[in-house]
Amino acid sequence: MQAGITTEFETTEFAGLDTRIVNSGESPFTVLDMTIKPGFGAPAHISPTEDKLFIVITGRVKYLVGEDLHVAEPGARIQVPKGVIHGFTNVGDADARHILISTPRRHEEFFRALHQIPQPREQHMDMLPEIAARNDQEIVGPLP
Repeated sequence: MQAGITTEFETTEFAGLDTRIVNSGESPFTVLDMTIKPGFGAPAHISPTEDKLFIVITGRVKYLVGEDLHVAEPGARIQVPKGVIHGFTNVGDADARHILISTPRRHEEFFRALHQIPQPREQHMDMLPEIAARNDQEIVGPLP
């Protein structure tokens, strides 16, 4: 991990998620600052080799963790051990924001790949399963 201070961040956009990659350099973990448009989020999926921690900054976000559904508000911490089904949806009327920390570092590569799907993305969603598999993610259901 390289020492330093920056105010420049790489950003990606995909399906109602505007994601700022906080630590794009070498690091043992990924940090993503995600803005989630109302009604959008991540479908139920499994990250078999990543542990994740979400911290809600603004808004109301419904999280699926295992078989449990919870609406979380600012300050909430959501922990997802590797191999556990999870997903989230912004259930508020305005943008929501959460921070995602995952380890080992690689989840930003998934967001970079999603961002590269050609426009209009709705016509290329058939690429999603292969991108997910290549990035060690398994989509198993719709938004919670």
